[in-house]
Parts: sequence; C-alpha cells; structure tokens
Amino acid sequence: MKEATLAFLLVGVLISPSTLTFAQTVQLSPRLGAPCLHDPSEQPADQLRREQALRFAQLVNRAEHPSFGPRLSPYLPLDQLRNLPPTPSGFQVQLDTDGRTYTFSLKDTLDLCRFAIFSDQDSRIYQAVPTTGGTEFRPLVLP
Repeated sequence: MKEATLAFLLVGVLISPSTLTFAQTVQLSPRLGAPCLHDPSEQPADQLRREQALRFAQLVNRAEHPSFGPRLSPYLPLDQLRNLPPTPSGFQVQLDTDGRTYTFSLKDTLDLCRFAIFSDQDSRIYQAVPTTGGTEFRPLVLP
C-alpha cells in the first residue's frame, strides 16, 4: 500500500504544471541529454562567464578597430592585440585574419551544448549553439 501511495505522489509531482513548465524551459544537450549551461535556467556562475566572454568579444573588436575612420593598417592576429584580458574561464578563443578581414569565436568548452560567441570585422557579436543533426546541402539556385 505504501508503494502505491508513493508511486501516486511521484506521478502527481512529475506531471504537475510547475514541473512541466520547468521541463519546457530547460534545453538539453542533443548528445547527452544534459542541461545546457546557457539556457533560461542559466546559473549565476555560468551567466557571469558568458558575460565575461561577451565583454572579451567587445574588447577584441575594439582592439581590431582602435580608431574611427578608414582602416589604415591590417587586422592583427590575437597574440598581437594589446590590452586584452585573459580568455574567460572555460572558453576557447580562435581568431583568424588575412589582414583585410577577421573572424573570431569563443566556444564554451564546459557546455555540452557547445555555446559560442562569434564576430568579425563588422563588429556585430552573435551568440549561438550549433544545429543538431547532420550537414544539409542545398543546391544553388541562380536567377
């Protein structure tokens, strides 16, 4: 009898509206079913790391664009940029440049969902997680 009562209570808790709402707001890693670190249930420590990574991205863009007006010198590799703080904890940074353009990304190595921040010479900063599933090829349609 105790087992039946316990099972009934457990089922009631699992299907309660508050539990359903929580389950709907938590993103799960597509690979392991674990919660993503940067979803609506983001913990304060992960939020702080994400905000530090966003600030780092702003500083990279600012370092690549030190003055207003036309660009007079080529874009620089990461190790030649000055006054950058250390890469935020748990993030891996990559910057590629050909001198005329640059792209960089900050990937959260602690997040099973592989959250990333990225930008380029246009200085717009994006936040995203990769798509799930395989690669999709679309034919080029010419007008």
